[in-house]
Amino acid sequence: MITSSFFRQINHPDCMPSSKEYQRHIDGLRAVAVLSVIFYHFGQTSFSGGFVGVDIFFVISGYLITHLITDEIHQTGSFDFKRFYIRRMRRLFPAMVVTFAGTLVLAIVLLSPERFQAFGRSLTAAVFSVSNILFWSESGYFDAASHLKPLLHTWSLGVEEQFYLLWPALLWLFTRRAKSNSQLIVLITVGLASFGLNYLWVYGHFDAEYAPSIFFLTPFRMFELVIGAMAIFIAPRMPAKPWLHELGMLVGLALIAYAIISYTDEIVFPFLHALPPCIGALLVILSRKSRLVGSLLKNRLAVSIGLISYSMYLIHWPALIFSEYYRFEQLNQLEYLTLFLVTVLLSILMYFFVEKTFRRSAPTRVNPVPQRAFVRSSAAVMIAIALVGAAISTSDGTTWHNTHALSATAVSAGKDRRFNLVRSACNLTRLDNPGYCKMDRPYQILVMGNSHEPDGYNAFAAVYNQNPDVNLITFGTFNTCNVEITAAGPVSVANDRQCIERVALLNDKSFVSGLDAIVYSANKPFSDRRTVEWLILDYLHGLNESISLVVMGDFINTERDCSELFNRFNTLAACKDPRYISYNPFNERELHRTEGPATELDYLYIDKTALLCPENTLDSCDIQTPDEPAFYDRHHLSLSFATMLGQRIADRYAQELIQSGFPPPALQQ
Repeated sequence: MITSSFFRQINHPDCMPSSKEYQRHIDGLRAVAVLSVIFYHFGQTSFSGGFVGVDIFFVISGYLITHLITDEIHQTGSFDFKRFYIRRMRRLFPAMVVTFAGTLVLAIVLLSPERFQAFGRSLTAAVFSVSNILFWSESGYFDAASHLKPLLHTWSLGVEEQFYLLWPALLWLFTRRAKSNSQLIVLITVGLASFGLNYLWVYGHFDAEYAPSIFFLTPFRMFELVIGAMAIFIAPRMPAKPWLHELGMLVGLALIAYAIISYTDEIVFPFLHALPPCIGALLVILSRKSRLVGSLLKNRLAVSIGLISYSMYLIHWPALIFSEYYRFEQLNQLEYLTLFLVTVLLSILMYFFVEKTFRRSAPTRVNPVPQRAFVRSSAAVMIAIALVGAAISTSDGTTWHNTHALSATAVSAGKDRRFNLVRSACNLTRLDNPGYCKMDRPYQILVMGNSHEPDGYNAFAAVYNQNPDVNLITFGTFNTCNVEITAAGPVSVANDRQCIERVALLNDKSFVSGLDAIVYSANKPFSDRRTVEWLILDYLHGLNESISLVVMGDFINTERDCSELFNRFNTLAACKDPRYISYNPFNERELHRTEGPATELDYLYIDKTALLCPENTLDSCDIQTPDEPAFYDRHHLSLSFATMLGQRIADRYAQELIQSGFPPPALQQ
């Protein structure tokens, strides 16, 4: 329960301007930021853009830290770096350590070996304030979903702490001798450089997968912190007219509300979309004398939430992740409400008993830890946590878990083994290399698709690898190539040279004319998302009307990784439990030849359910081979399972393949 004494705890040292007048609206703005983030994470659709709360925090940090640094330099002519970093440690580190400790205990109890191993990596990275770099390096199609990363939210703390390392030295360098307009030029230069990097990465050809880079990495976020820092130079020049402060507060809150309500995960972010919430936060900071509109942020409830906002941010994400992981399903609204109240309660406790206890530098009755002892003990704790994280990340994840579980090593090896054949296959970059490609063979078969292309290749390798007349060629996934259909044919608009070259080959009539057949392997092949791929197939058929086409149907898709389901329920049957199915392949038959461009092409449809589910029910579906599961993740077939599928294709579809223009199957022995 938030008591009247709690409401009176408005002694944030970081919120004190040089006049020592407490800025209540800053804590109110913190409340807006943290609540928008939490409600977004808790699945409240009205807060679809609530992730901008993190950007509001960046603006606040840019303002407060710049204010603190420039004030000290102007007042003393120097800057105490040691004192600054100890204050940052006292402000951030104790609550972070408590969060790490609690998260570690829950991770030991709840996480599967694979997730536990990944958690160890993130724990070590978070301690050293580089988790944003770790999560950036791990990003990609096959990366674990965000709801499996209890420390994912520490990426923003990494950005802020890297800012703390750079910013004081930069400001000190230009403030101690330069005039204030020179300092402003430095700010503008840094801000424009950061924003320019966003532009280059989005529209240039530097990074095929630019979204994780501009989201996670500090150079792309610096302009948001600079926007906050600009308040230091604008505020002294801002007229003290009450109506101007009321208008500024109103417009600022409106810009923030617009972003929170209208943004979605699909937008390019930060870049241009970060400007409305960041400029809105800047206007709110500048409009400190607003009374009417400002009362929305200056009331006791808003200020109180702002005071505990750091603890709320730390606690809410692991609380959500472990709750959903324990339930193995998304929470309902009542559970979200309960979790929110628990988060608030724990945050109040952590604010009073952890944050406030360690915040002051000088020993007091409330804070009995001397500065030197705090620094030494903090360093020891950091090293201890880092070592624990390193030990976890280098283990197979089963040390503290069920020894019958699929270990992290086994899961990783199984996922990697899926690409064994593809790595040594003939692909579009090796066509002139006879060590890989046998372009003189009578039958040239191209395998295409998205991330399921290796499934199609592995299956048809089982069908044809023993046939000396067949050369199997892999195209490589369409996933990252951003293909567009133009009047001149398909074109890749990705920032990826290999994609551009591979797609260009599809316009080479001599290459396409040399193909005898195409195997199209993609998940949900008849969904609207596959329209461009079907148009590509239609285009290739136009270049070579004699080409044969096989379309691989989909199989079971699960809400959770099959390895996770096995480790939770100790049976692979859980991977076909209707409660955890995200895509029922039996519905696909109704879409076959009834949806989209597929109706305009002649093709042989490989019905996986007919091959793998003998009784035409989920319960009868094969879900493993003697060696491994059907899939380790949610739907990409393991090598041995795809090989088994290929053997059944050869048995069941031999005549259809021959009639479609394919060579006779030659099974692996």
